[in-house]
Amino acid sequence: MKKNCKKIYVICIMVLLAIPAYSQSAADIEGLLGEKAITCEQAAWFTLVSVQEAEREDEPLTPGGAFAAAKEKGWIKTESDDAITLSRLSLLLMQAYDLKGGLMYRLTGSARYAFREMKALGFINGRVYPNQTVSGEEFLQILGNITAEKDGVW
Repeated sequence: MKKNCKKIYVICIMVLLAIPAYSQSAADIEGLLGEKAITCEQAAWFTLVSVQEAEREDEPLTPGGAFAAAKEKGWIKTESDDAITLSRLSLLLMQAYDLKGGLMYRLTGSARYAFREMKALGFINGRVYPNQTVSGEEFLQILGNITAEKDGVW
């Protein structure tokens, strides 16, 4: 029973991400689901494609290009192959989706307050910590929560 629930959960996430993640193939999403800790480059790629940032019709967005664009905008301050933490991911998502956040986030723009804001908004659930690495499944769940909110499904 538990195994079937997990399969249904993963299918629901994939359906929620089907529209914004049009540039990623099913193999890319399946590969991401199997990751125990995703990299900053993977997070930047899926995030920027989901918000359609830096997407050009003549030149598709690559993982390296997405990471470079996110780093240039100041959304990521680490190396591409570093595992992304929840606080770094929160900052990336808050910036990419232009989420305003609370007073402390607006004053500081720091990853710490981005994480707290994502928890308060309900995008990040459960007992988690800012320095915790993010698995592919957790990332897709958080991204699905945000896109559902932005699309009015939440």
